[in-house]
Amino acid sequence: MIKPTLPLRKTFTLIELGIYIASYGICQEDEIMRKKVCRNSGFTLIEVMIVIGMIGILSAISIPSAMKWLPNYRLKAAARDLYSNMQKAKVEAVKRNTDVLIKFTSEAYAPAGGKGSYQVFVDDGGTDINPGIADNQIRDGDEQVLAQVNMPKNVSLYDIIGLTGNTTAGYNSRGLPCTALGSVYFQNNHSRYYRVALSTAGNVKITTNNDGGTTWN
Repeated sequence: MIKPTLPLRKTFTLIELGIYIASYGICQEDEIMRKKVCRNSGFTLIEVMIVIGMIGILSAISIPSAMKWLPNYRLKAAARDLYSNMQKAKVEAVKRNTDVLIKFTSEAYAPAGGKGSYQVFVDDGGTDINPGIADNQIRDGDEQVLAQVNMPKNVSLYDIIGLTGNTTAGYNSRGLPCTALGSVYFQNNHSRYYRVALSTAGNVKITTNNDGGTTWN
């Protein structure tokens, strides 16, 4: 606020003096408030130390919980991703009027995970540029790959039971299984298990287990 000034003359009316005094008082109060705001705008060393201490306490509480929660989340996500990719294979088989297959590669369980993988591909023989053999349940030539999935950290795709050659699942142009039925098994480093099973009607079911693979729910 600009400080008020009196006109350059010797005499003033009472009204002019009153307005001047009131305006001058407001300017002084405004200047005092600005100084207080500037003086109180920072943080003291004690306040900073208290905040750092609170962050440390919260981290000590949350990190162990996250370390336990993440492997279970990754296991569940791996099973659900397979479920989604099998549904995608079914839809693509009907849309393309050809077989779409999922080729699995299992590996021995390891606590660190990252073991096992699968590939979703169109078994139509590819193109004339680099032709393969259609409907042979093997990806050859330049047959299109729809998805290539590797297991995440802490998760192992450790077993396959049933399916064709214990490796392959898939759908024909009617959306029905064109391979033997079976199940794929996942495990994480907390002894939790997921099973993804292919049924006769082509449906996919996910079940879980916490007792080493005896009881599936």
